Amino acid sequence: MTNKFWEGEKASKEDAKKALMEFIADNWEERFTVNYHSDDGGFHIQAVFEVDDPDEKLPGDVREKFGAKWMGWRLVLLKVTPGYIDAFLS
Repeated sequence: MTNKFWEGEKASKEDAKKALMEFIADNWEERFTVNYHSDDGGFHIQAVFEVDDPDEKLPGDVREKFGAKWMGWRLVLLKVTPGYIDAFLS
């Protein structure tokens, strides 16, 4: 059974990615990227942050600025070690 929370209109992939990139750039000084990914829950937008220790919480109030959805897309925040974006996502 589908959860009603995830239903509804979604922005285009291009518009959602551009807006999320701009939002993160205004709130994060370290390396990051935005992409789309699929998992057992379906297709979603993913914000990838490079951090020194992925086991630690995102610093400050960064996590609190994000909800579970971004412009209708399920949003996943992924913390990775420095260098990961260039090595695996570029």
